[in-house]
Amino acid sequence: MEEMQVIKIAGVVLIILVSSIIYFTNSNRKKRHRTAQKEVKPPNKRDNFRFRINIKNTVMEVLKIGSLNVNEYVYCEIVDVSAGGVGILSDYDFPLREKVYVKVHFYLDNQEFMLNGRIVRKIENLKKQTVLYGIQFIGLSAYDENRLMKTIVAMENERRKIAIK
Repeated sequence: MEEMQVIKIAGVVLIILVSSIIYFTNSNRKKRHRTAQKEVKPPNKRDNFRFRINIKNTVMEVLKIGSLNVNEYVYCEIVDVSAGGVGILSDYDFPLREKVYVKVHFYLDNQEFMLNGRIVRKIENLKKQTVLYGIQFIGLSAYDENRLMKTIVAMENERRKIAIK
């Protein structure tokens, strides 16, 4: 009789053990499947803090489109600025099949900046018939980069002080 009870207990323990193994295996498989299904976001390639701002009637000098020297002035609106570049809105539609080199002229906190850059991104807005361009600064001197960073940080700190009050 005792042997039967030991066999029954061993059978119950074995069933519990096998059931636990199956349960944990299935839950790990489901977890891996959910993780694989999640959309993986690409890393943000922007290294610098973007300061959102609206600077209307900014002048952008179009220097070159591909190998063609253009030297035209286009009015645009700056929507954000960082130590690495600016985002601008423009009515002008640049062809991005070739590299477009520009010089952006703007004032930020009463300081004048004239910085060379290259258009690296284009987002069209059909409703407003404007185009958002991402311009990456090129050939930025350490002096201009430092001055731009200090100005952006000072303006952001001022904006935060106002928001706290």
